[in-house]
Amino acid sequence: MRWEWTTPPWTPTDTENGEREQKVTTGIATAEAALRYNIRPLTARAPRSFRSAVLELGVDGDLVGAEAVAIEGLGPDQAPGLERATQAGGVRMVTAPDGRRAMLAGPPASLAGVATRLAGEGPPLEDLGGALAGALGGRRPRQPLACGDRSLRFGVRTLIMGVVNATPDSFSGDGLAGDVAAAMALAERLVAEGADLIDVGGESTRPGSDPVDAATELRRVLPVLEALAGRLPVPISVDTRKAEVARAAIATGAGMVNDIWGLRGDPEMASVVAAAPGVALVAMHNRRGHQQGAVLTEVGRGLRESLLIAARHGIGADRIVVDPGFGFGKTPVQNLELVQRLGELGGIGCPLLLGASRKSTIGLVLGGAPPELRLEGTVALCVLAVAAGAEIVRVHDVAAVRRGLRIADAVLREIPEAVRSAPAPGRTG
Repeated sequence: MRWEWTTPPWTPTDTENGEREQKVTTGIATAEAALRYNIRPLTARAPRSFRSAVLELGVDGDLVGAEAVAIEGLGPDQAPGLERATQAGGVRMVTAPDGRRAMLAGPPASLAGVATRLAGEGPPLEDLGGALAGALGGRRPRQPLACGDRSLRFGVRTLIMGVVNATPDSFSGDGLAGDVAAAMALAERLVAEGADLIDVGGESTRPGSDPVDAATELRRVLPVLEALAGRLPVPISVDTRKAEVARAAIATGAGMVNDIWGLRGDPEMASVVAAAPGVALVAMHNRRGHQQGAVLTEVGRGLRESLLIAARHGIGADRIVVDPGFGFGKTPVQNLELVQRLGELGGIGCPLLLGASRKSTIGLVLGGAPPELRLEGTVALCVLAVAAGAEIVRVHDVAAVRRGLRIADAVLREIPEAVRSAPAPGRTG
């Protein structure tokens, strides 16, 4: 089947063009400031993050505050102004010896007041105030996310992305390359089990896997996408790092592009996503080789770099889901730390996705368990991720994970009405 782009039957007015350009300009400035300061909330759902940040700053003793944020990238003329803004009341500030990093601790309303005062100071503090306000507002309720002709709604329960691997060499042993009927059956089963969207991939990303060219990947995924388009009641995502594959997948009906390089791999990927304004993007953090160091700081900066690339191409942050990249260029210790401190990424302001399903770190913790024996570990990581603020999990075993998340959501989001209305138990003892 041949797919062609069609020309919109309208021409934007000068006013509409001007408004769009202003929106893009504002988005770029916002993304640049967010990347520069890489502000991370520390305490709302991640007390371990708060303690780690205090130790990294070399501070003895405990800091007490309802919330805290870590800031980096301060210039020599900004730290004094930031300190003046905190002295207005209720916020304590600690800075690193080099003056480039700081932590603020205090009640949420007081932290918001600091952001407001900074924004009113003008350069060089104005953009810092905007970045702080954006990070503090990152946990606000989400608007629905458009995914082609479908959409995702956040807040009621945790969303599940079900995995369909159209590959011959999936690490988890579930590859279905060349079997369109089996891929269709799997996708329909995952939806019946509770998947909120389906992610179709045609290239293995397991450690040591051989890359495939775009033509091979297209031969694997397009027949599956064509078979599923319009058939499923949920959005379809294409898991690819290639712009050519993403373009064809979007034309075939994919409503989301899941890019494991977060627009930092294929230089054409951002343009492809930008040309399809109704399509959502998952921007994942990735890196070549394992490195030591503060993994959350690097992940936060990497994801914000992706958001800046997106902004420069006119892709709004309201179209983006971020994924910290569990298992991608990270040691097992770093993968576990990523989950421990996942709440620090809440300040980015985008829905957070975690894809830890059946990963080798689970097998390592379980004494060498193979992929088929990693279900309980997968459910545990999903529940921990949701407790830290994740709103989507990407999994192979939808039914079991859904059951686990129903309990997690009942505790973390809202107690189901069936539980509220249940009669009190009889006498015991």
